Amino acid sequence: MQEASDVNSGDSAAAALALPVPSPRFAALGRDASAALVVSLAAISFYVSSASLLFQGALAGYVPVAIGAALLGGAILALFAALGGSLPLASAGAEPATVPVLAAITAAVTAQTATLPAPAGLATAVMALATTALAIGLTWWVMGRKGAGDVIRYIPYPVIGGFLASIGWLMFTGGLGVSIGEAFSLGNAWAWLTGHADARLLVGLALGVLIWQMMLRFKHVLVLPGLILVAVIGIHAGLRISGADLNQAREHGWLLAPFSKTIPLWPGLPTVWAQVQWAVVAQQAGLIMSAVIVATIGLLLSETSLEVAWDERADINRDLTMLGAANVVAAAAGGLVGGISISRSVLNHAAGAATRWSGLIKAGICLLALVWGGPVLALVPRPLLGGLLIYLGLGMLKAWGVDSRKRLPRADYATIVGMTAVTALVGFLPAVFVGVVACCVSFAVSSGRLTPLRRVTRRGAWPGRVERSSRDAELLQGCAERMCIVELQGVLFFGSITRLTKEVQAILQGAGAPERMLFDFSQVHGIDSSAAQSLGGIFKTARRLGAQVTMSKLSASHRRALVEAGCFAGAAPAEHDSIDAAINAWDEEALTRIGPAPFTFDAWLEQAIPGEATAHRVIGYFEAVTLPAGDMLFSQGDESDALYLVRSGRLRAYAIVGGHEMNVLAILVGGAIGEMGLFRATRRSLTIRAEHDSVLMKLSRARLDEMEARDPELAAALYRQFLRQLASRLDQATARAHALAV
Repeated sequence: MQEASDVNSGDSAAAALALPVPSPRFAALGRDASAALVVSLAAISFYVSSASLLFQGALAGYVPVAIGAALLGGAILALFAALGGSLPLASAGAEPATVPVLAAITAAVTAQTATLPAPAGLATAVMALATTALAIGLTWWVMGRKGAGDVIRYIPYPVIGGFLASIGWLMFTGGLGVSIGEAFSLGNAWAWLTGHADARLLVGLALGVLIWQMMLRFKHVLVLPGLILVAVIGIHAGLRISGADLNQAREHGWLLAPFSKTIPLWPGLPTVWAQVQWAVVAQQAGLIMSAVIVATIGLLLSETSLEVAWDERADINRDLTMLGAANVVAAAAGGLVGGISISRSVLNHAAGAATRWSGLIKAGICLLALVWGGPVLALVPRPLLGGLLIYLGLGMLKAWGVDSRKRLPRADYATIVGMTAVTALVGFLPAVFVGVVACCVSFAVSSGRLTPLRRVTRRGAWPGRVERSSRDAELLQGCAERMCIVELQGVLFFGSITRLTKEVQAILQGAGAPERMLFDFSQVHGIDSSAAQSLGGIFKTARRLGAQVTMSKLSASHRRALVEAGCFAGAAPAEHDSIDAAINAWDEEALTRIGPAPFTFDAWLEQAIPGEATAHRVIGYFEAVTLPAGDMLFSQGDESDALYLVRSGRLRAYAIVGGHEMNVLAILVGGAIGEMGLFRATRRSLTIRAEHDSVLMKLSRARLDEMEARDPELAAALYRQFLRQLASRLDQATARAHALAV
């Protein structure tokens, strides 16, 4: 009762004082603002680090321009992503995947303009970065508009891993260079780590390792911002204790040169255009293309990673369109290219962001830092900027250069290690080439191990779609082993055709070499020129060894490749629409060659029902029916009121499957039709049409009942013949099911 009284009195007091209760929308905006502050601190720190990495050497004095470009690009990308991105909480801006490639571009520009005045080098570097942003933006925009976002998913996984491991190495070494104020190379690495190393390098490396380890151990959203603030305070405190003021710290390279504004250089200025060395920009085409590939891969990995982390489906084409447009705008305004950052997006979500306002607020903070943040950013120590890059590089190196060993085959992992080594020794662009070539070779070798032979079958194990008499079946069985069916599969190319050649030659030169070989292309998806040339050699070898070559299901593209390779020169192989059509042609030719006089219905009847008198008594219950070519005997689903024997002509059976007629088999002289439906009193299971003018012998249900009543022994003889035919059909059906099994 006392608790209830307290509650009521508290409610009354609140009502009396009319205390305002924050609305859910206002509360969400507050969470967005706080999350944006946390993310902006991490983002701006990375932007400054990236700018220090981009402009080194002769461009080091223009770092404020690079910082301004990074802040402007971050604001533009954050604005577009917040307004139109498919993931509302994704944080957009410069991201780790692309920055090292951009640094390679600016380093190359710096080296190639070293003899020119500094403004010319700056203008050329800015134009190269703008060109890169424009290339990435247009590529993404076109891919998004064309719905081609999934195309980037076809890049081999080892190449992606090699990209990211190489970028991790570039981030790590770039962080070392930023810490000490000069570009890193393997040539000066030993000098750095021995007598010429100074405290800046050691502090930067220590901070990078510390941040990396702390981020692994602690997942709180304030860990990274807190570490940044503590590092800034700690380094300044150390400088003060050592007796160095700000000017002395800058002279010794601990701080950036003082600047009041971070205004990016607009590429459209006439003075910039006049100083740009366009030949130098054109020479960076390879690295610019690498930046497009790396940025696209980075966007894909960011989207897929955030899908898993947030259990939310991303629209890759929508994001390509929006971020592509954002990068085009950034290129025109002088901003730095970027995409979606995984780490900052996760930080934004974990910090409590609820709506798109967090991205809009972050864009505003970046603009404020661009206009008024110069004096504050100039106080950020160089070792901290380098340490942030080292931290990111170590994380990527561990994830892709170490941990990937547990989940990748040796060949794929070797590709990652090889790309990283080539990046360290030669450069990033050669590493991309090495990775692509390695994956192509690996694919060719792996595909070459897969046999292009789907199945090799002798004619006797492949029942045709023609119901023949027992005599014809026996004649064909005698020569069936001399006919061989070779079913091909997959893509026939230079890697797999060697195995096919060896296996076909083994068949031709082995025991029971075939006289006829059918090559079926129904499961072949492509043929390259090397495979086509080799197939021509296989056909010539087969003919030389006495085997006649036939082909089936040859598409127009396959035929064109074989014609261009000369496979149809001279004695061109025969072509058929299917294996069954080729087999039927074989059978007809074989029967014509080895068979005696043409097979007649009377001869079949005497063979099927021994005894001339018995056969004539049986046929006396039948009546002749004439069926012109094209006419239908009955339809699937009709009542079964009679059975038929084919006296002359040819009929074909069809099954209705999914509303379409499917060819089942042909029925020749002596074939029985409809007996099972009549005996079992079921509806017709097939549709029967005459292919040629035909004469049938019809036995109605009434006449069958009469035969059973008047002459049961005669009916039993007829039943025995039908049972033999049924057993033969079941055997053929079983063989066909086995032959067609995948």
